[in-house]
Amino acid sequence: MDSNNNNTCNTAVTNLQALATPAVVTPPPTVPSAGKARVSVYFITRATDADLLVASLRIITAMTGNPAYPLPDPKLADLTAARNAYIAVVNAARDSRLAVAVRRQQRGTFGTLLRNLAHYVQVASNGDLPTLLGSGFTAHRIRQPVGMLPAPANLRLSRGRASGQLIARCNRAPQAGAYAWRYASAAAPSTWINVEATFAASVLLEGLVPGTHYSVQARALAKDGPSDWSDAASLMVV
Repeated sequence: MDSNNNNTCNTAVTNLQALATPAVVTPPPTVPSAGKARVSVYFITRATDADLLVASLRIITAMTGNPAYPLPDPKLADLTAARNAYIAVVNAARDSRLAVAVRRQQRGTFGTLLRNLAHYVQVASNGDLPTLLGSGFTAHRIRQPVGMLPAPANLRLSRGRASGQLIARCNRAPQAGAYAWRYASAAAPSTWINVEATFAASVLLEGLVPGTHYSVQARALAKDGPSDWSDAASLMVV
């Protein structure tokens, strides 16, 4: 192996060894929450070796002497021992099949302990976000409900190319997945006729009676329910 490769390996080993020494630990960023927070464990399988070691050091440091977590399960001493064993196999930096298998096995053992500790934190924190984050773990981002959609705005009508047609358009509503439409003639203004919903914020109405005024309304549709009907727009069909 040439001197450049030796220098690269030595630098990698030095960097990973530094991870074993407690340092100034930056707490994880606060994540917005609504309702009960949940511990995130994605990093256990997705993080690089170095990032996993950094995250686990943060957790061990945050939970040591933490009154919110008086009886960690597994014990922090066991987690620290597994972490040190993992550092050892990572520092070996060998690429043989056996070395890779040993590293994967050790990471699996270490990851299992972290998952068990995450479960303990979830139960002990009772989903309280500040308490959960005080463990050094991060929390899942909890999706905020869409809530009541606003009614579509700026509904406008124009005549189609053929006789008996109207084209209705409205502004797109945030979070809307589709749009419902209805129309009524001036002769029967309280009798609304519903038409098939559209994904676009527009619809072509056909088969209308020329010389008749029609009123049209739209509403936005989302998984949490529909909006109110928009203000009506009116136009005479030709």
